[in-house]
Amino acid sequence: MAGSQTHGRMHPLSRGSRTGSEAPRAYRYQGAPQPDPAAARAREVLALLAQQRKLIALRASRIRDLANELHERVAQAVCDGLKVGAVATASGMPAATVRAAAVAREELYPSGQGRAEQLRRIAEVAADLAAAADARSALEQKRTEVLAMARKSRLLDDYQLAGASGLKSDEIRKMTRGVGLRVA
Repeated sequence: MAGSQTHGRMHPLSRGSRTGSEAPRAYRYQGAPQPDPAAARAREVLALLAQQRKLIALRASRIRDLANELHERVAQAVCDGLKVGAVATASGMPAATVRAAAVAREELYPSGQGRAEQLRRIAEVAADLAAAADARSALEQKRTEVLAMARKSRLLDDYQLAGASGLKSDEIRKMTRGVGLRVA
C-alpha cells in the first residue's frame, strides 16, 4: 500500500474506499428535471383527442340505437293503422321514409296501443334522436377546433393527430382548413 498513501494521507480519488479499488464517483444532479411544456401540451392534446374519439363513438352508437327504435315505432304505428302523414309529423321524417320503414318491417302485428300514445312515444324518440345528433355534432366541432389548434401550433404532426383522433390525415387537413382564423 505504499503507492496509495502519500505522507499519511489517502489518495483523493480513493477517499470513499479503504482499498482504493472502487471507481471514483462522479457528481450526479439530484433534482427533478424540468418538464418540457410543449411535450406536456402535446400529451394533453392527445389525451383530449382520445377522449373525444370515445365520446363520439358512444354518441354514434346511441344515435344508431335511437334511429332503430324510431323506425320500429314508426313501422308499428303504420301497421296499427295510423296515417302516414300523422306519423311523419310526429317523427319529423318525410312521408316516403315512413312508408319505407313500414314496408321494411312487414312481420309486425297490431300492438293494441292507442294512437295518441304511439304518436307521443314517436315524438319522444325523435326528440331524443335530435338531441343525441346535436351532442355528437357539438363534439365533432370541438374536435375540429382542437385539431386546428394543434396543427396551427405545430404541437403534433398530421399523422399523430390522425392516430389520436381516428381520422385520416387528409381528412384532418380538409377539416381544419380555415378553422381558427381570425376574421376582421
